[in-house]
Formats: sequence, C-alpha cells, structure tokens
Amino acid sequence: MEKVLLAMSGGIDSSVAAYLLREKGMAVEGVFFILFDEPANIELAKQTANFLNIKLHIEDLREKFKADVITPFFEGYKKGITPNPCVICNKKIKFPLLKFLAEKVKANYIATGHYARIVRINNIPLLMKGIDPKKDQSYFLYGIERTLLSHIIFPLGEYTKYKIREIAEKVGIPSKVAEESTEVCFLRDKRYYESIRPTKGGPIIEMSTGKIIGQHRGIHLYTIGQRKRLGIASPHPLYVVKIEPSENAVYVDSKEKAFMREFVVNELNWLCDIEKEEFSCQVKIRYAMNPEKATVTLINKDRANVVFEKPQFAPTPGQSAVFYNGDIVLGGGVIKEIMQGF
Repeated sequence: MEKVLLAMSGGIDSSVAAYLLREKGMAVEGVFFILFDEPANIELAKQTANFLNIKLHIEDLREKFKADVITPFFEGYKKGITPNPCVICNKKIKFPLLKFLAEKVKANYIATGHYARIVRINNIPLLMKGIDPKKDQSYFLYGIERTLLSHIIFPLGEYTKYKIREIAEKVGIPSKVAEESTEVCFLRDKRYYESIRPTKGGPIIEMSTGKIIGQHRGIHLYTIGQRKRLGIASPHPLYVVKIEPSENAVYVDSKEKAFMREFVVNELNWLCDIEKEEFSCQVKIRYAMNPEKATVTLINKDRANVVFEKPQFAPTPGQSAVFYNGDIVLGGGVIKEIMQGF
C-alpha cells in the first residue's frame, strides 16, 4: 500500500482530499502546520483525522513562517511593492516541509487540498490547472521545485468546489463547517496596513501633469491599480499608477494609465523545459484574472521580459507573473519592474 502525507488545514478542501486519498486505497497521514498564534481550524483538523481514522502530525513552524513569509510581507509593503504570501509559503514552507516530513514517515507521496492537477505527458509530470475555472489554484504553485512534481498528488484537481462540498456533506466530514481560508491567512480579519506602524508621509503626484495634488500617509498604504483611500477630491476617478520609494511619492492618474504592456520578472522558476529564449504563451499577473497572450524573452536564467499583446490592468511589483501553455503551467517569476511608457 502506497503512503501519502497530506497537509491538513482543518478546512473542507484538505479534509475531503484526505477522504479521497483513503478511498483510493492509499495509507494516509496528515500534518497540520502551526504557522502563527491561535491557528484557525486546528481542532477541526483533529476531529477530521479521528473521523477518517488517520494519524495527524502537528508541526510548529511559527518561527520559520515569520522569518520567510510574515516579515518579508510587511517589509515589502514598506518598500512600495505588493508581495504574494501564498506563493512564498508554498515555495519556502509548505512543500519543502512536506517533502522533509514525508521522508521521515516513509511516505511515497505528498499531497495538499489545492485545486490543481499533476498530469503525466510522455511520462513527464506537469503542473496543470484544476478543472474548476473558478477555483483553479495553479497560479500559487508555480514556485515549487520541479523535482517534486513526480511526488505530488492533488486529489481535488479533477473536481469542482460544488462537488467537494457535496462529498463532505454526504460523508459527514466535520470540516464541512469550517470557514473558508482567506488569501492572507495570518491577518485574520485585519487589513494588512492595520498591522504596519505609520511611516513617513509624502506627496501624491498626478502623473500626467507632475502636480502635487495631495499627501499620503505612507507608501505602504498603496498598491498599483488602487482607487480607494486616496483622499483626493477629483472630477474624475484616480488610480495609483506608480509608487516611487526613492521619492517617497505615490503617482496617480486616470484608469487607462494603469494599463501596461511590458514588465520584467525575476526569481524565475520553471516547471518544464523551455527550449527557446523567446516564446509566446499566456500570462496571469494576479490570481483572479484570465491568462492573456504575451511574449516572454529570457534575459538570463533569473530574469525575463514580458510583453502583453494587449495592455493589462495594473501589473504590480512584488506580485507573480505565471506563464501558461493552455492548461500547463510553464513556470513564472516575481514582477520586478514595470515599463510604463509615460
């Protein structure tokens, strides 16, 4: 019997994943990662493990999570960028630790409750989108080690969220009552800027005229494409189009100025072989968007230039650009620099 170690959050997705793996005849053990104080759903994770008669390991990763995810998250905002903590957590915490613990418990595979798929083509494992377009989470997974793909199972990738809820109800899994996890788990119900100490204010500048039209209370309060909380009276809507830490300035203008075609990414990670230095693909620059056509040109092994066929709204430094060929995730990187053209 093959053994799999599953990350269990106590939520409905990972709990049903445990059930599905067990139904396939696999020996399942779960692990709950304590990432911050008072973690939600830990008791539900224990109840679900007892209900499914699987062993649950508890791993306290608070120090590592703070160092690798929480601190860089807040420091990023202070520098005028918008980090993606889920991508960083998967890359630096969740999957490396699952691999390490799987070796300790002699598990053949690791698994999570992500809506994504591992599909073998010509016996090569590829990361692919989940079949539910509303829940596909492949965007958050591009940063994992390619060598892990042959050891990962995503049990939910072939299901819709509706079907997973249906299974939880039918089986009576305790975690069906769990709250949905939020994108930034460690913030709970807070806004990110409520957890950052006030920093030095500076000018809000209208990009097209160069005029100072207001004062901000810290660049950490802003992200590219933002419209709310500007505190400026204007006859037309204004959007953040640029954040310049060296000037401690926030630039705003009309919505059309927030649409951009070209940017540079770094920290590249590839999940399949890339044979050309320039190639066409589809690119997502945020989770909740459809992939759009673009040309990617490799600058070196760690940097690439991306040019969208059509301008896209608010490419944002710190966020991830993920490259797709249809359903296949090719890889991706972190947006570093925007070529704004004005």
